[in-house]
Amino acid sequence: MPDHDGESFGSLEDLLSYLYAIETIVEGEVNKIADSIDAVTDRLSASLRSAIGDSSWLPAAAKPSPPPPAVIARPAGYFQASKDWISRHRAVTAAVVCFLGTGAFLIWRQRRQNRVKRRARRGKNGQKTDVVILAGPPSAPLTRSLCLDLERRGFIVYIPVNSLWEERLIQAESKADIHPLYLDLTSPSSVSSTIRKLNGLFDPSDAPKYPLRLVSLILLPQTPSPPESKRIADISADTWSDAFSIHLLSPFTLVRAFLPLILSQKSSILFLTHTNTPSLSPPLHGEANVIAHAMDGYISTLRKELSLSSDINIARFKLGALDDGSDRDALKMAVALRHDDRTHSTTSPNSTTEQRKVRGSPLRELHLEVFDCIVGKTRGTVYVGRGSRTYDILGKVMPQGIVGWMLGLKAQREVQRETRPDNMVDDSQASPGWERVDQISGEEYA
Repeated sequence: MPDHDGESFGSLEDLLSYLYAIETIVEGEVNKIADSIDAVTDRLSASLRSAIGDSSWLPAAAKPSPPPPAVIARPAGYFQASKDWISRHRAVTAAVVCFLGTGAFLIWRQRRQNRVKRRARRGKNGQKTDVVILAGPPSAPLTRSLCLDLERRGFIVYIPVNSLWEERLIQAESKADIHPLYLDLTSPSSVSSTIRKLNGLFDPSDAPKYPLRLVSLILLPQTPSPPESKRIADISADTWSDAFSIHLLSPFTLVRAFLPLILSQKSSILFLTHTNTPSLSPPLHGEANVIAHAMDGYISTLRKELSLSSDINIARFKLGALDDGSDRDALKMAVALRHDDRTHSTTSPNSTTEQRKVRGSPLRELHLEVFDCIVGKTRGTVYVGRGSRTYDILGKVMPQGIVGWMLGLKAQREVQRETRPDNMVDDSQASPGWERVDQISGEEYA
């Protein structure tokens, strides 16, 4: 503090600062005195309390009450601990609740849909009136499964055939409502004759009370399954021509032939194709990739053209892995070949690949989705089977360079293994595949 004894203050500011310094000093001294008094008072009161409490001449009522005992905190229960954890982690709790709630809702909706009975419409006398044309290879397990399920749900099923053997194959099912429909797509006169017969079935004048009605055309184009992977340079022109004729030209011609009838009946068109491998566009699968993408373009164009004039439901089924029983049949055949010729394991590189297939989704899922599309509950693109949606998303999101690198290395190793001479493959390299077949066959026949 400046010394101002005997001197006058130069300004009002100096006077105020001097008074503020004096106030601070006085306040500090007063606080020290108050703290000292409080400490002395506390010691004095504690001494008096102890002396009075220990005295024997005072009654118990006059003595001060003892201090309360210390409270020991008990461990919180599970409910309280959970409540405290939730209050501290609200974001994590909200995410977990949303995830579990969404999963529970999807499971509940799926089970509810599965419990709903799906039956085709009938006339008042119980007669079947809805007709479905199922265009697929009659010998394929998927075609047989679909036609039997549709017939069981109350549909009249017609399957186009072009040979006597296929017609007998359908008649062997011994089902009154599954009929072969002879249709030679290479003969325009045969196609016109068949369409005229179908128009007669759907003519209301022939059955005025309960006329038949075409509700859907289902196409199952044959999926190309070459015995081995090939490079584009190794695929001949005849192979391309045969592939386009079987897998593209046949379904395109079939749709063109039935399109006037479909437009008049307001029927739906369902395309069922396997898309797991073409979704990634892997190398050494040029034939399957070209056919799949050509089918995509055709369906997209057809959907846009028909949307301009009519509301026709054109559904695209992208099929993944389905458990149709074909893998089990292939395994039994491999077991039989195993006992005939052990060297097949070195000349058939795809056999072990087929044995390691993951079991697909049950066919019931496909049956329910097909029915929902026929009756108009589902439209657009439908994913059925294990891996169908995942492969489609990966093919769209992942860069093609990564996909090609991942799949190209594996395919290149397979090609090198195929071109390797037989004398370079020893028994230790060839036996694991057949040992796996023996293990599976032993578990199956045990």
